[in-house]
Amino acid sequence: MPASVARWLLPLPQLTKIPWDFTQIALVGGEVVAVLVLGQPTGELLLCEMDDGQAVALSGLSAERVGFWPASGSGVDVDGVLVPTLDLSDALKQFRERPPSAQEAHHE
Repeated sequence: MPASVARWLLPLPQLTKIPWDFTQIALVGGEVVAVLVLGQPTGELLLCEMDDGQAVALSGLSAERVGFWPASGSGVDVDGVLVPTLDLSDALKQFRERPPSAQEAHHE
């Protein structure tokens, strides 16, 4: 994850599921943020700031190491191994464009 996007790696706070949606939210630094669940819980939450300034948190990731490495192709070179950049554009697009469920439409 590029440092230009990643802001904080923190212990997984309590997540709250929105009753009429698959979305989860968390209170992070005094702000309510949407949480994209990318895998099984790991005890970590990565708070990101997207290009539009919106805060989004990612769960289901495991940070092996944190630091700065030289860019190489479409990722970074970590001890001679190319680690690809985590591309969230598809996941965010699906999250933002998903049509409301019947239950969501009922709550509006």
